[in-house]
Amino acid sequence: MAAFNKQKESCLSQVDLSKKGSIDDQIIDLVQYINAQENFFTTSSCSGRISVFSELADQRKRHCEWLYVTHSTAHEDELLNSLQHCQGSAVFKFEPFVLHVQCKDLESGQQMLKAALVSGFKNSGIVIGRKANVILAVRSTQSLEVPLVHDGELLVPEKYVKFLVNIANKKLEENQMRKDRFFRNLCNILHECDSSATPENPGRKQKRKAARQDKEVVLAATNGTSQQISFDSSELCNDEDVMDCLVSFYGDVP
Repeated sequence: MAAFNKQKESCLSQVDLSKKGSIDDQIIDLVQYINAQENFFTTSSCSGRISVFSELADQRKRHCEWLYVTHSTAHEDELLNSLQHCQGSAVFKFEPFVLHVQCKDLESGQQMLKAALVSGFKNSGIVIGRKANVILAVRSTQSLEVPLVHDGELLVPEKYVKFLVNIANKKLEENQMRKDRFFRNLCNILHECDSSATPENPGRKQKRKAARQDKEVVLAATNGTSQQISFDSSELCNDEDVMDCLVSFYGDVP
């Protein structure tokens, strides 16, 4: 896996080209933990944000700008003030946590995918790139997008804007709880997988352990039992979500 290690070194040594130019404070510990693992490195991330996104009618996307953006609690007055000088269109957005991770192999990707799914990130999935790179996307369904301004005119009452801000702030709180669950579940799952590997036959035993964990999560979802899983059942999303996601990605478990 020399190629993976070379890719990891190259990616982590590059300048951050995102518009913000740095990792969000809310997920620094998570990103550093993932990058410290032998089998993973992050390629992009966002902790989640509330923003007002603007563009003029005759401009393309690359000329758009944020009138307002925060990765923490949004403030109604600041957001409303940001709309005063908008001459084109403006859209209010809540964008949840998103993380892209390159994995050393498919087995490693499945471990992290499991942590994402049981933590409530239902839109997560694995993509195999053209060079057989295994890329995991951790995503959820919490997004919110509402047009606010068109041709410089506010389309809704200020009361409605304040209502949207309140909804987005609640979503941001839930977003933080899911990120915390994901971090804890990922630590637990990777620890379990490391503990299950032995010098004599690490691959086979680790695969058996991963398969058993998949089955136990599904059993927990269908039977409502908590004793069978290695992490606390309160860390999981609801049982139907777990069952739907695991069956979707792993197939029926006998």
